[in-house]
Amino acid sequence: MKETLDVTVILPIKSSLPRDFDEYFERAIQSLKNQKTGYKELIIVASQEEKLQNYLKQYDFQDVPHRILTWEGESSYANQINYGIENANSEWVTLFEFDDEYAAIWFDNVKKYSSYYPNVQAFMPVVVDVDEKGVFAGFTNEAVFAANFAMELGYLTNDILQDYQNFQSAGMVFKKSVYDDFGGFKSSYYALFGNGCFNRIYRNAWARSKASSDDEFF
Repeated sequence: MKETLDVTVILPIKSSLPRDFDEYFERAIQSLKNQKTGYKELIIVASQEEKLQNYLKQYDFQDVPHRILTWEGESSYANQINYGIENANSEWVTLFEFDDEYAAIWFDNVKKYSSYYPNVQAFMPVVVDVDEKGVFAGFTNEAVFAANFAMELGYLTNDILQDYQNFQSAGMVFKKSVYDDFGGFKSSYYALFGNGCFNRIYRNAWARSKASSDDEFF
């Protein structure tokens, strides 16, 4: 039995589904099944659209732990996310969209990162963007990380978020405690970007290796 991360996956689905929704949704669910480290459950917050409701009722989720909640108000991505988070019973929460796919090592990495950095409350993924044909188009979130890394701020500011509009929360794994009851993140919390984590771990490992070599040398 594989290890699990105490995380709930929130998947909001609005109305007016695209023609290729089935294909995207299947790949998204498969990426959850492929996770090296498991998760607590998937919460789908679906609009009232009859076609969508029927599709989800008939879909074979197999061994994917899940709940399907119906959002009865006007279809709204933000409101549906808030509703999903309110119903999550886990320490961590992550946002997922039907056209997203998680790398198989993502939850496994977060589990390791969270033990390595216990004070960090949000882990940002390296987001790989592709075009309609699935061809690599670029990275998202890296510009935000690069700006902070270059300026050595160590934290995000409103000015940076205004300059880098491509900042994404999809795939982000964060503690439910940093999300306020009224919806939206608290004004201050510790976040770690994928590249930042890699650089810090690499630097620390290099420092330990150098110290070990020096000890042996002397």
